[in-house]
Amino acid sequence: MTSIDDILGQLKLPERVYPLCTNADLRAEWEQADAVVTAEYRDSMDSLAGTSKAGKDAAKRAQELEAEMAEHTVHLRLRALAHKAWSDLVAANPPREGSDDGQWNGETFGVALLAASAVDPVMSEEQAAALVDRLTLGQWNELQVMLFTLSTGSVEVPKSRRASEVLRSSRKR
Repeated sequence: MTSIDDILGQLKLPERVYPLCTNADLRAEWEQADAVVTAEYRDSMDSLAGTSKAGKDAAKRAQELEAEMAEHTVHLRLRALAHKAWSDLVAANPPREGSDDGQWNGETFGVALLAASAVDPVMSEEQAAALVDRLTLGQWNELQVMLFTLSTGSVEVPKSRRASEVLRSSRKR
């Protein structure tokens, strides 16, 4: 029979990894190359000639840019906050007087949550604020969703249908 002490000793908080491309300006060049590839692919569907040299060159360039962006991607490892740590963080960032912040200060809570959740690299609130100041609004929104979901979402044991299909199809061979 398992005791509550055994269970408490086994508990680990969920973690997620946020990929952050530090050379995101390459995206514009990739979009140009991908637009050529898309147009060439569409045109080649109606042609017996296949893809042109320009289409192949654009496809190669798109893949080179994808690889370069991947090389310039760092992974922020984030860990959920336990209930008490979450409550303490909310209490440390109360809503602003006269604002429609809700439960916490809309200006400070997200940055504090990032700093408290960061496992690798570890960061202070000042460092988290500096990072947020360098992100686009879209990147920051995406990261905030991950942070909030990580600490407030449920944890279910995942089941990969694709993994099952891959293993099932490899057994048949």
